[in-house]
Amino acid sequence: MILFDGDHGDEGTLFGEARVSYEDAQLTAYRIAMRFEQDELHADGLPVDTGMVGRPTFTQGGETFYGQALAYNMQTERGRVVEARTAVPQGEGTIMGGVVKVVEDSTIYIAHARYTTCPCVEDPSYSLRASRMKVRGKWIYSGPIRLYLFNIPTPLWLPFGFLPAQEGRRSGPLPPTYGEDERGFYLRDWGWYWAINEYMDLQARFGIWSQGSWQVAPLYRYNRRYRYNGQLQLDYVQNRRGEREDPDFSVVNTASLRWNHSQTISPTASFSGNVNLSTQNYLRTVSEQYDDRVRQTIQSSIRYSKRWGSGRSLTASASQQQQLASGQVSMTLPQIRFSQNQRKPFQRENRPAGARERWYERITYSYTSSLDNNFRFTPLSDTTGISWYEALFSAEKYEAATGDNTPFEIKATHRLPIAAPFSIQRLPVINRTFILNLSPNLNYTEDWFFQTTRRYVDSTGTRISEQDPGFFALRQFSAGVSANTTIYGLFPVGIGPYRGVRHTLRPTLSFNYRPDFGSHFWGYRASYVDTSGQVIEYDRVPGVQRGLQQALSFSLANVFETKRVETDTTGAEQSRTLQLLNLDLSGSYNFAADSLRLSDIGLNARTRLFGQVDVSFRSTFSPYQLDANGNRIDRFVAADGRRLARLTQLSLTARTSIRSRQSTGQSRPLNMNRARMANTPGFVTDGDVLPSALDPFDAAFYNTAVGYADFSIPWSLNLDVTYGLSRPRTTLTRRAIFNVSFDFNATPRWKVQGRSGYDFERKEIVSTSLVLARDFDCWQMSFSWVPFGTYQSYSFLLQVKSGPLRDILRLRQPRSDVRGRFDQLLQ
Repeated sequence: MILFDGDHGDEGTLFGEARVSYEDAQLTAYRIAMRFEQDELHADGLPVDTGMVGRPTFTQGGETFYGQALAYNMQTERGRVVEARTAVPQGEGTIMGGVVKVVEDSTIYIAHARYTTCPCVEDPSYSLRASRMKVRGKWIYSGPIRLYLFNIPTPLWLPFGFLPAQEGRRSGPLPPTYGEDERGFYLRDWGWYWAINEYMDLQARFGIWSQGSWQVAPLYRYNRRYRYNGQLQLDYVQNRRGEREDPDFSVVNTASLRWNHSQTISPTASFSGNVNLSTQNYLRTVSEQYDDRVRQTIQSSIRYSKRWGSGRSLTASASQQQQLASGQVSMTLPQIRFSQNQRKPFQRENRPAGARERWYERITYSYTSSLDNNFRFTPLSDTTGISWYEALFSAEKYEAATGDNTPFEIKATHRLPIAAPFSIQRLPVINRTFILNLSPNLNYTEDWFFQTTRRYVDSTGTRISEQDPGFFALRQFSAGVSANTTIYGLFPVGIGPYRGVRHTLRPTLSFNYRPDFGSHFWGYRASYVDTSGQVIEYDRVPGVQRGLQQALSFSLANVFETKRVETDTTGAEQSRTLQLLNLDLSGSYNFAADSLRLSDIGLNARTRLFGQVDVSFRSTFSPYQLDANGNRIDRFVAADGRRLARLTQLSLTARTSIRSRQSTGQSRPLNMNRARMANTPGFVTDGDVLPSALDPFDAAFYNTAVGYADFSIPWSLNLDVTYGLSRPRTTLTRRAIFNVSFDFNATPRWKVQGRSGYDFERKEIVSTSLVLARDFDCWQMSFSWVPFGTYQSYSFLLQVKSGPLRDILRLRQPRSDVRGRFDQLLQ
């Protein structure tokens, strides 16, 4: 129905299911008043007992507004909505407000605004509230903003806010996290995100502390599908402790550089890099992760590899290992490695079909060569002030820091293993089918050095060790033969549905011969006479294999299996094989040794009991007796007739894991931000997903919090018992530990997870942690507690689960022994 004002012909009103369209705008409501002279539309709904019928709905440019009353000027394209609600453009959220104004450039102003990503917008489980909000383009801006849970205000409050209105790639500011630690109140992780193009982005994050500390942490990432991906991260921190007037005032600069790269150059060539460089105190003073704080080494490597179709490959790499506690650094710069896969050089190319392979055609060889340039930096003390990278480029500084005048050691290695495997189908002795696999082998190694060691005593009686330049070749070889076979046996016993026990025995014998390259015949060792007249021998180059070896190695691998036979309803039999026990025995005997020729005997076993409990057993036995000082003597334990060998090592472990059947409900992950860097702001394009970073508090708070709480499994229980003892000499050391981990759904929304252990030898509880998790539709919370031990701690996490907001709306309150004693919680 349409009514026109008799006195003013330029006004009309639509009633009922009213609809007005103008260009790309559309308005629907119960009543729409049109004022043609002012180019204005006024709309409202019809209040009823159950709410409102015909609520005004305005749509323009992909944006939709709902409200109780609406006014819109078609000429200026400005509008005003009372008690409005609108969906965020191309996003997950909804904005509600007392009054909403829209101006011509699609900028939206909201008074008394509420923002949520919950599907139930009428009564959301969480909302962000501010007196004023502004939506422009891809961002939502506000004044003071606060998080409400079920209309209850939380401590999560910011003096201003800027939220992403869209998911996906977008340039813009990065919101800060705030808190307090031993350096004072801080604002961290704020900065700017720049979406450079569809293949790369840049994050510049900063941090400031009230006591003067500051941090700069840029992160550059790139990803091109099927070609390359990686990231470069720099972190520089200046830590200021205390005030300038304090006696313990200090300023410490720390830095870290990390580069990860993977690139496919061609189908047969690739390049990768994993570089980690940091100052000696960076991980201990900056990182929030416990694993980083106790880490002793960091490693870096880069690698280029190339393959050819003939089984040849070339690898060029560089690596570094840094000992953080001592400052020692080992580098290989570079290492070039060429290898040829196993080949048969005498194999006939046109062997007739059905013709047997001749003995010489079975000869195989492979070849490997490498060139290494090694750099080792071992400082005499940390007072020299010379870093490893300074010593790398200065021979004088290297000698001053280490006392050594040879910073680099160049070595080339050639390896040529040759083998001729064959099988004997019928042995003359037993005259029956019996497969025996034999493999004679010869291994040749040649190492090239470009300097040798020379030691002597000078005129003052001081021992001198020098490196003489010059080429030197260390040639070593060994030869041997190995034999193995497989024997099957059957025990015709049966219990219930189990039919028989099959025993599979795989014995292996191998003999290896190697000369004593430490003898003077080979010329690899030298000697000098010290001041006391004693002759001191030493190796001219490293890697000389000393001692004659004529070793016979043996092993027995036993597998016991049975067959379970079941009959179905049709009378047909179905069987499946079950392994009962794996039992292995191994050792060796060196005929060339002057004493103690028999090695320790290893006995290992593993089985599964009742289909649930995995049991493993590892042990080592020594065949020789000990003297009064605990040293081995050349007399067998069995000579006394009481036992065959002496137990030196034993480890027995039993594990089981039981859980209820998975329910039909979906699992609800508690930690939703494993793609943190890909979504705040999101770097997500089809096929180009950048490496994600895992926040330490989301993955584990000092390795105690649980990464995911799977509510689809009502309960689970893991138990393991470990018993071990060690007695290499006369001292006996025991170890007995029981560990348990569990989780269960207290309610469909509450989950309890925990783990604990008990050390029976020390009589104390170890490694105990407890996590209480609660899942809501739109947000989540968890409480983690480590009540015992050196690293006792607790943490509380409250976090919104929405993709655009999960890194912004997060409240965590950690305490630990690393940053403060746990008893602060009780004060």
